[in-house]
Amino acid sequence: MIQNKQFKCVNCSENVGALYRNYGPSVLKLSKCEHCKGIVDKYIEYDPVIVMIDLVLISKEAQRHIIFNTDFKAYWKLFIILMMLETYGIWRNDSLFNIVVNSLCNIQNNSTTNTTFIKLPQQLLLNNLESYNMDCMDWAREEKDGVNLFIWEKDFYIQFISTFMGVIVFILIIHSTMRLFSIYSQDTKVGIVKLLKSYSLANTSLLFTLPTLVWGTQETLPETRLLHYLLVFLYMFTVFYNVFTVLYESPRMFTTVILLFSHLVKFIMAFHLPPLIRTVTT
Repeated sequence: MIQNKQFKCVNCSENVGALYRNYGPSVLKLSKCEHCKGIVDKYIEYDPVIVMIDLVLISKEAQRHIIFNTDFKAYWKLFIILMMLETYGIWRNDSLFNIVVNSLCNIQNNSTTNTTFIKLPQQLLLNNLESYNMDCMDWAREEKDGVNLFIWEKDFYIQFISTFMGVIVFILIIHSTMRLFSIYSQDTKVGIVKLLKSYSLANTSLLFTLPTLVWGTQETLPETRLLHYLLVFLYMFTVFYNVFTVLYESPRMFTTVILLFSHLVKFIMAFHLPPLIRTVTT
């Protein structure tokens, strides 16, 4: 194993120079960590399926293995695919974001009633506020079947740009804030590759939205969709929390607050950006 590359022990996150040593064509010995006395990276000998199972179970050891000890070069492909999946869910009006927006903006039409609209008390509605009323009206778009296909194709691209900008801002807030408080991660230098790899790894939990996106029907109650998407979001938040704790070695409460703030900013951008882009491109 090349020793000039910086690896990490999957157990204690201590920096190490090598994951294993070669003693012959078919003989290698896994390195031991001088800090915790355990095997530096046991996942080297594991089947990829086992690694994937541990990742689904939110194992920090498996996350350290992927982030620090592997050459995962396809992270950018995963990044784009997951971003398109997130875009598709919002564009199709079938996501946690759409349920929240449709309910808060009181958007009732054939696309939302009995699917992504939940009746809320009048005092909670956003369309009562003048600053939000115009954006709420923009989200209350016409039915897909009654509009030119080109318009909906354009709308998908607009939504993709909005999602992309929201993701970039989300990542920048996380990274800049974590580095601002570098006292908590002074031994950890996080480059753009590790950052994008970590985000893509955590965002794979978005795949759990596929069952509702693929098999959800008009008969699926909005409460059922809400429960499913809420569970996926809670799982996703836990994965993001774990991954960024591994990446930056930051305090738990600090990481939780920053993640909540970043998700809030991303949500607000996802609400305001598409109407703004449509206005500019009209």
